[in-house]
Amino acid sequence: VVLDVALRLKRLLEQEGIEVRLTRDRDMHLSPDKREDLSRRASLADSSQVNLFISIHVNASPTRTAQGVEVFYFGQAQSPGVLAQVIRENGGGELGRRLTQEARTVAERILFDIVAQANQRYSQRLAETLGRKLSQATGSPYRGTFPGDFFVLRYAKVPAVLVEIGFGDHPVEGRRLADPTYREKVAQGLLAGILTFLANGAYAR
Repeated sequence: VVLDVALRLKRLLEQEGIEVRLTRDRDMHLSPDKREDLSRRASLADSSQVNLFISIHVNASPTRTAQGVEVFYFGQAQSPGVLAQVIRENGGGELGRRLTQEARTVAERILFDIVAQANQRYSQRLAETLGRKLSQATGSPYRGTFPGDFFVLRYAKVPAVLVEIGFGDHPVEGRRLADPTYREKVAQGLLAGILTFLANGAYAR
């Protein structure tokens, strides 16, 4: 699902004259080692050759009743629920907790780094814009924008976000995400968010 959305978004962005770099263009991990896989993905956000970094994910809920769009930017998770989600996205179990702690150490330094603080503000603005536009395009509820200690975002030098495009285990939203027509709407929503963010002059390098 997420690779299909990424490829659709790439096509739409290129039609707007925007160059796109994917962390992967096939349904495979960059490394069998989770830490290495996340590190390779994160290296793109630490590159001087990109202006934005967007990590696309499908969400899950223990109760299978949650639905909607959530968008995260790098920072310390402020609630137990978000922290649990961060640990899961960082690999789950002991590995997820360890990588989350590593990321949190980086997040704590933002308080003392003016440049990092500015990038965090840009990332939050990007997250909020993407969340609203994605919700408008799909009709899926916008659940909010939150800081999180995501390993893949920890060294981003550009506005960087992690987008949860919906809950794959929800009985209705899961079926929608399996529908190519709906995934095109997701890509259109992400495109609208990116173009709005750029058009507003919110960030320029």
